[in-house]
This record gives sequence, structure tokens and C-alpha cells, in this order.
Amino acid sequence: MADIKTVVTTYGEYIGEIEEGADVIRLKNPRMVIQSQEGFGFAKGVCVTSVESPEEIILKKPQVVLVVDTHADVKKAYEEATSVIERV
Repeated sequence: MADIKTVVTTYGEYIGEIEEGADVIRLKNPRMVIQSQEGFGFAKGVCVTSVESPEEIILKKPQVVLVVDTHADVKKAYEEATSVIERV
């Protein structure tokens, strides 16, 4: 099972399958967390000009503020958002 974590950076908050290196953190299937009046959700990309749903991003550790376990409800929403199985 993938190690899904929340990563807060100086730019934003991301959720993804984490792999940590010496100088970087790699997130596979990353989703940027956004908030609106209706609640939270996931952006289509990871920044304003990125492709939609990139396969991975690499974050330099100096830009990472913290890495924490993802709340169970948010993890479930992430798993639904990244699942290749479509609901019928």
C-alpha cells in the first residue's frame, strides 16, 4: 500500500504517495489542496500552469514546511480522486 502523506510547502498544500530522498521529496499522483466557500477539494493541476493531474512532482526540501499523516476522510477523497476505477 502506498504511503500517502500531506506535504505543506511554501507554495501550497499537496497530498500524494511520498518517496523521500536526501534533498527532495517526490510525490506520485499529487493533488494540490484548494479551499472554497463550499469546503476543500483538489485542483486540476499542481500550479496555475501545470498539466492536469501530473504523474509526479519533485519538491526541494528547503521549500517543505512539514510532512504529516493525512486525515482519514481526506485520504479517502484522494484515493477516490486518483482511482482508475470509475463509479457507476
